[in-house]
Amino acid sequence: MVDSLVSLAIEKLAKVLEDKVVSLVDVTNEIKKLSSTFKFLQAVLKDAETRRVKDEAVKEWLENLKDVAYDVDDILDEWMTEAPKSQAPDEDGVSCFSKKKVTSFLLPVNCFNHVVLRCKIGSRIKEVRGRLDDIKKEVKLLHLSGDRGERERVESEVRWGERETGSLVDQLSVVGREGDKNEVLHLLLRESSGEVNEVPFVVISIVGMGGLGKTTLAQLAYNDEKVKGYFEMRMWVCVSEDFNVKQITESIIKSADTKFEGKNLNLDQLQLHLREMLHGKRFLIVLDDIWCEASEKWDKLKLPFQAGASGSRILITTRNENVALAMGRAHEHKLAVLSHDDCWLMFRRRVLEHRSAEELSELEDIGREIVNKCGGLPLAAKTIGSAMCSRRTRRVWDLVLESDIWNSRDVLQGVLPALLLSYHDLPPALKQCFAYFSVFPKDWKIEKDVTVKLWVAQGFIRSDRSTDMEEIGGLYFDDLLRRSLLQDAELDDDKNIVKCKMHDLVHDLAKSVAGSECSLVDIREQASLNPSNLRHSFLYGSFVVWPTLYKANKLRTLLCDSRIYMPRVPNNLFNHFRHLRALDLSHTSIQKLPGTVGKLKQLRYLDLSHTGIEELPEGLSNCGNLQTLILNGCVQLKKLPKGLGKMINLRHLGLEGTDELKYLPQGIGRLSSLRTITKLIVEGGIEGCKWGEVKQLINHLHLQGRLEIIGLEKVKSREEAREAEVYKKQKLYALSYEYRGDEALDDDAVKRMEDVLEILQPHTNLKKLNIHGYRGWKLPKWIEDPVFSNLVEVMLFSCDKCKQLPGLGKLPSLKYLDIWGMEEVRKVGGEFSWDDNNDGSGGVVSFPKLQTLFFQNMSNWEEWELIGDGEVMPSLLELQIQECPKLKELPSNLPPLLQKLSLRIGNDGLPSGGPLPILPNLNHLEVYGSDELTSFPCGWLRQLRALQTMEIWCCSNLGSLPEEFQHLTMLQRLRIWTCPLLKERYGGRGEDRDKIARIPNIIFY
Repeated sequence: MVDSLVSLAIEKLAKVLEDKVVSLVDVTNEIKKLSSTFKFLQAVLKDAETRRVKDEAVKEWLENLKDVAYDVDDILDEWMTEAPKSQAPDEDGVSCFSKKKVTSFLLPVNCFNHVVLRCKIGSRIKEVRGRLDDIKKEVKLLHLSGDRGERERVESEVRWGERETGSLVDQLSVVGREGDKNEVLHLLLRESSGEVNEVPFVVISIVGMGGLGKTTLAQLAYNDEKVKGYFEMRMWVCVSEDFNVKQITESIIKSADTKFEGKNLNLDQLQLHLREMLHGKRFLIVLDDIWCEASEKWDKLKLPFQAGASGSRILITTRNENVALAMGRAHEHKLAVLSHDDCWLMFRRRVLEHRSAEELSELEDIGREIVNKCGGLPLAAKTIGSAMCSRRTRRVWDLVLESDIWNSRDVLQGVLPALLLSYHDLPPALKQCFAYFSVFPKDWKIEKDVTVKLWVAQGFIRSDRSTDMEEIGGLYFDDLLRRSLLQDAELDDDKNIVKCKMHDLVHDLAKSVAGSECSLVDIREQASLNPSNLRHSFLYGSFVVWPTLYKANKLRTLLCDSRIYMPRVPNNLFNHFRHLRALDLSHTSIQKLPGTVGKLKQLRYLDLSHTGIEELPEGLSNCGNLQTLILNGCVQLKKLPKGLGKMINLRHLGLEGTDELKYLPQGIGRLSSLRTITKLIVEGGIEGCKWGEVKQLINHLHLQGRLEIIGLEKVKSREEAREAEVYKKQKLYALSYEYRGDEALDDDAVKRMEDVLEILQPHTNLKKLNIHGYRGWKLPKWIEDPVFSNLVEVMLFSCDKCKQLPGLGKLPSLKYLDIWGMEEVRKVGGEFSWDDNNDGSGGVVSFPKLQTLFFQNMSNWEEWELIGDGEVMPSLLELQIQECPKLKELPSNLPPLLQKLSLRIGNDGLPSGGPLPILPNLNHLEVYGSDELTSFPCGWLRQLRALQTMEIWCCSNLGSLPEEFQHLTMLQRLRIWTCPLLKERYGGRGEDRDKIARIPNIIFY
């Protein structure tokens, strides 16, 4: 982690030296000396990181170095912010550096006070270099070495010796792994027929975080009697960190033949010998504790394995999914944590070795709470159990329960080193990102998108120019998940990772390596805060008293819990937190942000989402480094700063759920760094931005994510629309076109609107499309083109002049379709599906993947036919029809897989007459009525034999349930909403209630 900070400092110092404006000799020399010292210290960091766990002096040395690196980064950040301003030309078009040959390290906004600031920054650089020189002097005292040589080899052997595993296992000590063992045995023993490419061996990986018991599970499987009888040869090798092909090959041979002497053999001779041993035999090789991700090494190792018989297996254990991928895995078993009861049993067995069952029973309630801290980790349960053996009284157990788990030296030495190996295996950049997780509370749902933006704000991620920083950060996040340092991934519909959690003990590891720079701060206990080196903080509690926190003047991250009561931010707050890079006030009670926020020159991330803010101060536009501004859910927000266009480093602007925001300020077209902006408003007024700026923003090649364009009625021609080049936006996955106004349009205006939307054809990568308020007579042809093979969701709202629906049945991936307010549509038939021949003779499937279909507020819709060349909507699971009063019949050929149906009925409404749909799989029915409905017209209920849930809504004059209810034998839940007569008749006790008493779950609302 410190290595990454030092590397960043060296990079920035080099950039400063290359800049032509730094020509003052004294400043240049100071920077050169600073860079040289950092490079010297960088050489010994690997040694220091290895020794930090057991050597408090080394740990303190690293903390001091980290603090200096942060301070240098702050100074350099100030320079990078102010220097461009100093070089900006004045009204004569000449910069102050062309007028005066005076330069300094930190260049002021104007030339008048640059001398004062030069002295100030020069002094700061000199002070920091003095601290760094003191740190350098301690290198010899601490015996830190840049050339690890023999020491590294010896220490590696010692560590490997301590971690080396064997195949033997005490099966009686294993708890809660019977299911895992059976699954692994199934993978080991099943016949090989049909396996991938019929290779002679298959790789099976057991993956999980450190301390879960991966090795123990492999030992259980290895020693199973069925395994012994199935495989002719079994070999066990502990690989650990050094994936040496020759050494592993020799170890495999020795595992099978203990008398083998191969010290003088080269790799080729060893592999030939191993191939001969394995030839024609079914073997099992366990490679325990693999860390290496290099597939070329695995490719070399596996060559002799090809000689084995079909059905052979390689069983590996690893913390890192990347390892399993590199080894060409065919099967993976992810090992989960133990249940609380199993963890308690393991803990109990350890404690019972030193006390009686009677003694323990008196402590069981506290013991179980202590076991909760283990988070289902077997290693932690055993280690804590051993540590508690010497603690015999209830009072001592209470103290352990109330303390941080890492305060116990026994626990520290037992659990943390096991997890620390995963940390040491990380690249330097990932170490810094991992440590940052300690700023979040335990059990926090860690949002991937938010976390990556925070990493970018802190400078943890550097772009290689061909890839956005956010994309690199996303890969970092996924990598930490694959390495088992994150868990419980939540996925979106496209299988992308959205959120994760972190095991409590891994969180403690992150806190341990982050040291004093990250802290959760209870605002009710600020008196105990030690703010001297605090850089990242999560503030929680119920009220705010700032003065003590003001002392944390090096703070870079301030995240506030939503429960904090904070209607306003103090005006002087930002005078104290001048180095803030990330500020999150989302979901708090804040209603106003002071203009002094403009003093936060280093601010990169600001989240004000779901607050009561009505407008943002003009001072915010002075935050020229701001990269992310999130205002989602600010339902009262009416105004953005006029100077928003000055924030040229802005990359993300979140405006979802800001319906009161009617325009965006002029000048927004200058935001050329934008990657995501969720809303663009075309406004014809004096203050709002016009189509020219909107199209300029859309034109940015890196625009991505979700985008809503409002006010398209103001685009006057095809040519104007074409200039936006929407079709080039490959990374836009969700697009909404919205039209405003209800004034009457002449034929020319309608035709112009049709032409504009036809030209605004998006890229075929689009996944979600919403067209709202469109008043053309027909929708564009591109909307039904099968080339949009990625489109999974379409919403057509208030397109009230369109007389027919587009042929959406041609879209091969469409899953969700919502059609609302298309009042001119009278018939839905073949044009909606896919009937190119118009004779039903073909075999093409219409809507092949459609699962959800909504029709709402279609006041003139009378007829619906499911027509197509072949099957129509074979995957449909949910159908909703609301406020379509003229539709009398449902198609008789509704897809049989349909599970949920929602519709409004009336005395003469749907369905009435005609063939009734056969819906054998329908399990959920919602029926909406009206004041006119006095009897239930659904005679087709009797054939709904699979119905499990029924809801009846708003039938205020409906007095009885139909006789068909007696045929609904599978009905489990009945919900009746706002039906007073039904509630009166069936809600009490008596004969009428008895008629429905067989239904287990009945609720009246």
